[in-house]
Amino acid sequence: MKKLTKLGLLAVIMLVTVMLLTGCGNNALNQGSKDEDSVEGLAVYTAEETPDYTTFDQMEGIELKYPSNYVSVGKESLPMFMDPDVLGATINIVTSAFPSAMSFEGYVDASIPGLKQQMKIDGDIKKEYINLNGRKAARLDYVAVTEGKRMNVTQILIKKDNKAYVLTLGALETDKETVSPKFEKIIKSFK
Repeated sequence: MKKLTKLGLLAVIMLVTVMLLTGCGNNALNQGSKDEDSVEGLAVYTAEETPDYTTFDQMEGIELKYPSNYVSVGKESLPMFMDPDVLGATINIVTSAFPSAMSFEGYVDASIPGLKQQMKIDGDIKKEYINLNGRKAARLDYVAVTEGKRMNVTQILIKKDNKAYVLTLGALETDKETVSPKFEKIIKSFK
């Protein structure tokens, strides 16, 4: 019963986070320059060889790779995968239309207050812009807390073809070292 409760809590956190990011307000108007998509000077994340990973390419415009033993627990409209070896470790991806009057940085900045209003965040949300396979992306890292459970969450946000894509990876804080190598490979495969 405890395992199901943990799983349920983690799934709820993941879904709330996803909905907040894809539905963030359009308060930050597009004030970006022509160089807003520049990857110059950003940390470089490049896809690695992952022969034991499965390719997810069922969402138009993007693909990513995840460990072959992960179990699909989502729907076609909201793909979600769980690690069968680490209770509660999940990944999911969502997409929505990108607000035309908003810069990418404005979109990322607008999502952060929504996250803080809808769930308890322990500490700050760390924001970093990265070069993800040649495309500018934002990486958000934070710890969400619900009913005494602490969950490490990483989200990768990209804009591609007037769509916003959000990859969310989460696991209990106690499992961070176990899932981190897998999660980093998944992130690097996101394109």
